[in-house]
Amino acid sequence: MLAGHYGAAFLAKALEPRLPLWILAIAVQLVDVLWAVFVLAGIEHLRVDPSLASNPLDLYDMPYTHSLLGTLAWAALAATAVFVWRRERLASLVVAGAVASHWLLDWVVHRPDLLLWSGPAKHGLALWNFPVVAIGVESLLLVASAWVLLRSRAAHRVRRRGVVAIVASLLVVQGVLSIGPPPLGPRAVVCSALVLFAAVAWGARRVERRAV
Repeated sequence: MLAGHYGAAFLAKALEPRLPLWILAIAVQLVDVLWAVFVLAGIEHLRVDPSLASNPLDLYDMPYTHSLLGTLAWAALAATAVFVWRRERLASLVVAGAVASHWLLDWVVHRPDLLLWSGPAKHGLALWNFPVVAIGVESLLLVASAWVLLRSRAAHRVRRRGVVAIVASLLVVQGVLSIGPPPLGPRAVVCSALVLFAAVAWGARRVERRAV
């Protein structure tokens, strides 16, 4: 999942308006940021398989970032960092939820490649095998969450057109990744992912109406 993850950032902003949207954009993708770094470091691994529907990534080895236990550990660390920074329990819990949402949303679309903690059993509902359904689910999550944000008490803290632009951009990227040519290899996958995450975080910072 890509675009759908950012729906969790919009919902988190609606729940805790004082949290910067760019922080939440990083939080919902923190697991994938770490995954990209771990792949570059040779700690976790992937293969590119063009025969796979919708998403050509064979994510066969990512126990530290994409296991449920690992995700919860990263969520706890992120919550601790936010609490040290802001001394606000709600803010830290919202960030923890944003990070933890990554595993649940991945479980919906991933083929069985997600661990609970360790062992051979892997999980995933495999919506990626049904490209139209997968794109529809991600798009619905993103658009509905943006609508919730723009109808919430946090709406005055963001620029409406900026949020719409982020949503539109993510939908375009999601479509291109789903129907475009496969990437050249694992390094190209993770490097482009890091660039995309940084670009979305930058865009989220730009739509904030005020420093918080």
